[in-house]
Amino acid sequence: MKSSKAFPARKQPQRKSVGPLLLSLFIVGGLAVIAVPLYLGYSSMMGGGSTPQTAQQFALAAPGSQVTVVVVVTGTPSQTQLTGTLLNKNGDGTYSRTSQTVTVKWNPSGSVSMGSSADVKVGAVLQVVGLVGANNALTASRLVILTDVVQLK
Repeated sequence: MKSSKAFPARKQPQRKSVGPLLLSLFIVGGLAVIAVPLYLGYSSMMGGGSTPQTAQQFALAAPGSQVTVVVVVTGTPSQTQLTGTLLNKNGDGTYSRTSQTVTVKWNPSGSVSMGSSADVKVGAVLQVVGLVGANNALTASRLVILTDVVQLK
């Protein structure tokens, strides 16, 4: 007779759980759903994500073209007009005054972000988005108040 030896029990290969992977993907997806709209909202407030143009780029802009510049307000001759000095952004994120001045025509009840029309006064730092006119004039479609955000050198 044959001896019957018990065969050792075979181990079933263990399946790895996909639960932690799914949880991680869910968390990353949730963060993306929150972070992307916040970033896009911030970018649009800061001029649609466009980089402010330098004084040299502004000087070369054709009349009728849309530009984004940063100015420090030097005068407010009327309620719908201001004068300012163009600023150039430095490598460290600060801004420096240039010798180029600009006249900005704007609507106080128009689009003003990160502040109000009351914040548009001498010494204010503004990002201006608008159309270039003749003689360094700019007709603003949007102003962003940057006074408390940027540092001048």
